[in-house]
Amino acid sequence: MPDQRLLSFVQWCGQVTDGRCGYCQPKRETSNGSDDSSTSGDERQGKSCSFGLFLLKANPDDEQFLLDCGWDRSGTYLYKPTMDTTCCPQYTIRLDVTKFRPSRTQKRVLRAAVDFLKNDNKPKRFVKEEGGQARCAASSASDEPSAKRPPAAVKERKVSTEGPRKKKLIRRERAIKRWQEKGLDVAAEQEKRRQKEKSREKTLADLLPEWDESWKHRLEVETVLVGSEEYRAREHEAYQVYLKYQTTIHNDKRASKSGFDNFLGSTPLRKELRNGITYGSFHQRYILDGKIVAVGAIDILPWCFSSKYLFYDPDFKFLTIGTYTALREIDYIQRTLRTKSAELKYYYMGYYIYTCPKMRYKAKFQPSELLCDESFTWKPVSECEKLLAENEGRFTTWAGNAPPATGLNPDEVPVYSSNMAYVWRVLRAQKPEFDTPEVNEKVAKWAKLAGPLADNICLYLNELNNRARQEPVEEESEEDDEEEEEA
Repeated sequence: MPDQRLLSFVQWCGQVTDGRCGYCQPKRETSNGSDDSSTSGDERQGKSCSFGLFLLKANPDDEQFLLDCGWDRSGTYLYKPTMDTTCCPQYTIRLDVTKFRPSRTQKRVLRAAVDFLKNDNKPKRFVKEEGGQARCAASSASDEPSAKRPPAAVKERKVSTEGPRKKKLIRRERAIKRWQEKGLDVAAEQEKRRQKEKSREKTLADLLPEWDESWKHRLEVETVLVGSEEYRAREHEAYQVYLKYQTTIHNDKRASKSGFDNFLGSTPLRKELRNGITYGSFHQRYILDGKIVAVGAIDILPWCFSSKYLFYDPDFKFLTIGTYTALREIDYIQRTLRTKSAELKYYYMGYYIYTCPKMRYKAKFQPSELLCDESFTWKPVSECEKLLAENEGRFTTWAGNAPPATGLNPDEVPVYSSNMAYVWRVLRAQKPEFDTPEVNEKVAKWAKLAGPLADNICLYLNELNNRARQEPVEEESEEDDEEEEEA
């Protein structure tokens, strides 16, 4: 058994089979009295199924391993969707930032933000999020419907039986025609154009110029370790933004400081300093003219930046903050973290849900990959979406010839009892009274779900301990005496 202070600890919660799903479209009653929904006849609609634990303490490596097996963390709660029974299958999604190039829409978001910072110009039209939903309010009366202006539906339009054609395709056909008329090699001319376009391709760094004194506004991004003195100094201000966001955007009337602390203000993830990078849980604060306007809750792990939650001041939603902050997070990985660790190149965006338009926008950060829940292998989103479409959004795997992933041997699962960590077969031999069908079933369940690299994670079961919940005892680490540093 490894040194106890190096272990991670989880406490059993169990299976949730009737949780309320926030992603399903609500059922609508049609004129004939029947229900109309995207999953008509599916009894699973609206029922979220998952397996959960409390994450008591965790090392960055162990949380990374769990993410790569389909788990995610919300505060101290660790959960994994039960993919074959939940109403909306949730697939872990990640982006390789070394291959990322911003799309046209993403460039538009960045240019609008820079124009606001430089010139105090707000967008004069809706800027749509990648998912197709308008995320910023119209800032000009000319954008509102007008009785003097006839709706587009009543205008005379030439009907085409061929369907709409993209302007880019039309320009390409015209260019080919010109080359042919001049007797030029079309393939060679196309290659020249590709090289020219590639040379003009802008990176995130190009689209995020440095602030100077001529700008109307100043936006700073501050990364603070959760629980540090820097974090505490402006915690109340960040909470006020959270409260305004929850009540305005999500109509959450139960938002409270205790909820904020449990969800975002505390973390079971240990801080570790390696390769000049501090791994752990952080808040990235977006400070506009000295005022916090948005906060991203993140984990920095050995080979990924894991985005957990974003909240912002609704007064600034015209900046399309969801997309803008995601791009700033990618830029942070590219320009800051990767200069210290080449293996830290992935941006994890939580879960992708094919049947939920609000969640599908994540795939627009290309090239992204989805995790196969059967083999724990990754496949490009573009290929996965074809399979999901064929399967009408139901749970789908794309392992191909890859074998199903193996879990831990239940006998070798670390378990916690009486302030000590044991291998399950050892504790069972020493204390036969613990060797019950119920305990064995729980140990086997965790061994199957934990993934093959979870042998450093110690399972806490109430049946093996006198109290319902007790914090694992740890020796003090020399690292705890080090001064806390920002990432």
